[in-house]
Amino acid sequence: MGHFWEAELLGMAVHLNTLIMAWAAMLVLLAFAFLTTRNLQLAPSFAQSVGEGIYDFCRSITMSTAGKRGDSYLFYIGSLFLFILTANIMGQLPLKLIHIPHGELIAATGDINTTSALAILTLVMYFIVGIGRKGIKYFAHYFQPYPIFLPLNILEDLTRPGSLLIRLYFNILVGEILTFIALTLMPFVLPVFVIFLELFVAIVQAYIFALLSAVYIGLLSDDHH
Repeated sequence: MGHFWEAELLGMAVHLNTLIMAWAAMLVLLAFAFLTTRNLQLAPSFAQSVGEGIYDFCRSITMSTAGKRGDSYLFYIGSLFLFILTANIMGQLPLKLIHIPHGELIAATGDINTTSALAILTLVMYFIVGIGRKGIKYFAHYFQPYPIFLPLNILEDLTRPGSLLIRLYFNILVGEILTFIALTLMPFVLPVFVIFLELFVAIVQAYIFALLSAVYIGLLSDDHH
């Protein structure tokens, strides 16, 4: 697409606009966490109520997929959902109008490197939660129902995060393209409708990514798996 600001950082080739937007999203979340938890009371303030509501929503994701077992990885699913949601929404803000040396400030999740990293984290959580619950016996499921299924079972585990990263990346990328087209064709009318549509997509995609991650982790850590 030619919208990345490529540079070298610590000896590695990186997309600086992606790093800027990713770190901006994390700073927003840190500020939000501070504001909603700095003065916890039995009679919650509005900010505390908002924070508790978001916590309950994130817990509903793990409860619906794994019951109370999901509490062991609630911190991951909640962080995943909030980061993706924040990054997606920030991509819809008029930040792309800010001039940078190359490219534009699109959503961090509009870079396949970001979605790949998030998918790999979910893959790692498969093993952390599964081994934590079952120990070395966790790897026995790769030989079920027969040892000959080992390659297929490994492939299945690898394709799950692959589907996550592709779905999120292309949905956000298409939104960025539609917004660009709308700004070009009708800069004062059409972009409003496109942005509202993409805000809806941004929320839905964050929820789907978190929900499917919870499903996959819960499935692979199930005592009957």
